[in-house]
This record gives sequence, structure tokens and C-alpha cells, in this order.
Amino acid sequence: MSYLTEFDEREYLTIFYSASDGSQEEKGFALFHLKQVIQFYKKYNSKWNNSTARLLEFGGGPSIAGLISAVPHVNEIIFSAHTEGERKEVELWKFEKDGAHDWSDHFKFAVNELENITGDAAWQDRENFLRQHITAIIGCDILQDYPLSIKPDPFEIISTSLCLEVACSTYLEYKAAVKKLVTLLKPGGFLTMFVVERQTFYMVGKKRWSCLYLTLEQVKEALADAGMVVLVAECDPAPMNQIQNPTVSDYKAVLFVAAQRVEF
Repeated sequence: MSYLTEFDEREYLTIFYSASDGSQEEKGFALFHLKQVIQFYKKYNSKWNNSTARLLEFGGGPSIAGLISAVPHVNEIIFSAHTEGERKEVELWKFEKDGAHDWSDHFKFAVNELENITGDAAWQDRENFLRQHITAIIGCDILQDYPLSIKPDPFEIISTSLCLEVACSTYLEYKAAVKKLVTLLKPGGFLTMFVVERQTFYMVGKKRWSCLYLTLEQVKEALADAGMVVLVAECDPAPMNQIQNPTVSDYKAVLFVAAQRVEF
């Protein structure tokens, strides 16, 4: 199957980024990701100039969830996604078009509950702020020699979520992909990764998509080989019922890893 022609972005959003009445597994998945993003920026945002810093979201798919708590700490975000359908979903949301996915519950959860900034105005302002700060929505393909459809200046921060492990079919490809991302960073820049550990497949509706089996140790090794120093490596195990009855995916844990490019 091809992501370019057969991936159903809308069904993916419905399954994995449902509203607040989603399953406990979905809530736990979102909680871990958003919490780790908030903690990373709280700890490290003094390492760059927030008024000029640029962030690349690499292979973001149709989701903007990971950027909700990142955007206050950067001046500009370039969003990249592999398929035209994924980019269209983000464009629908950015330009407030009919049929856009509703991210309001994610904004409320991140801003009101996790960041503890009360009131509807707070999350609504954050939503508008993110729309304004996504300045470009571009194509990407990590398997190409140059992985972006344009050639921007290097970034202070790159974030990638659930991308490389579905794009790469071997660990050697994965290590090469990490190195490509690192070349897009400024010396001293930061890479954050949200990764599924020990997963071989996931389902979107009735379609089964393959995933490269990775361990935390392999992710760390790939980063070290690319000239990165690992700063954060957190693991959130999958619920036991999910492990025993893997219907949507067979992941064993989700990882949040942050690393800094060695300055030279």
C-alpha cells in the first residue's frame, strides 16, 4: 500500500485524535505526549532566542497536537507532511475552512489543564497564535536525499512524531533518516522525537500499515551516531489490555526523546 494514494487522513484523525470522550488509551497517549512537550520547553527554552527561533515539524501528518505547547517558545513554525491529503487537513484547520478537524479539546486540555492557564480565552488565543505562527506547509520525504520540498535555513528546533518508524523499512534506513534530520539543525539545535517502541503494525480502519520495530536503545544509538547528545528519554508503557489484545496496533510503549546537536 502507498501512503500517497491509500492513506485515509480523516479516518486516522478520528481514530487517534478523537475528542475528549475517547478511550482511556487515547487519553493516556495524548497526556504523555503533551506533558513531555510542556516539560521539554519549560526546561530548555532558555537555550534559544524565543523571538527569532524557528521550528520544523517534520512528517507531522494531519496532526498539529504536538505544537500546541511548543508555539509560545518559537517565532515561526514550518510544518511538513508527506502526503497532499495530510497537508490539506492542516491547511483546512489553519485557514478555518469548513470540514477542518476540531482540535479544541486538545487546546483546552493542553492550555487549561496541563499548563494551568484558565479560561476559554487562553486556549482560543493559543489556537489563533498557532495558526499565525505556522508560516508554511510543505512536502517532505525522509527517504529522499534532501527530505524537504524547499531548502530553508537551519532550524533551532525540529520535532517529529510517529514518522520515521513508518517511513523506514530497516534500521540502517532509520539511522540514515535521523542523520538527515540532524543536518537541518543549527549547531547546538534540538531534536524532539515521539516514537512508538516495538511496534510492527497499526490499523487505520481496515487497512494495516507496517512499522519498523525499534527499541529505546536503538533510538539512542541512532541519535549518538548522528552527533546528538540525548537529554531526555521517557517511556510510557502501553496498557496491558492493549498488549494482550493488539487490535489497533501492537506497540509496547511510547517514547519521548529529546537530544541536542553537538556544537562545532
